Amino acid sequence: MLLVIACLAILLVVGIAIGVCIKGTKLHKPEQKVQDFFMRFRAEEDTKQELYDTAYRIVMDLGEALDEKDIIAQCDAVRSAHDRARAFRARATDQPIPESVSTPGHGLKVVK
Repeated sequence: MLLVIACLAILLVVGIAIGVCIKGTKLHKPEQKVQDFFMRFRAEEDTKQELYDTAYRIVMDLGEALDEKDIIAQCDAVRSAHDRARAFRARATDQPIPESVSTPGHGLKVVK
């Protein structure tokens, strides 16, 4: 029982130390390495979320443009959404995001 409590206390201290390293500002070399390790994963997630949010806004604006009654306004709005989508694609391909491993898709089978 004492061993379990000691292990939990050690895990708590290690967790607090990692949390301090992540939130810290004036860190020593080993602490900076720990912070860089954990912040790398956070940066990847933030970049994925930012790209998703931008793409979502472009798609929603395109949907609004297609619902426009005035043809001239619709053409302008679609052109604007198209330009934003092209710029988004160019920016997204410059900073590739590692995608999760996908299962191979089912293709067409040749039947003789």
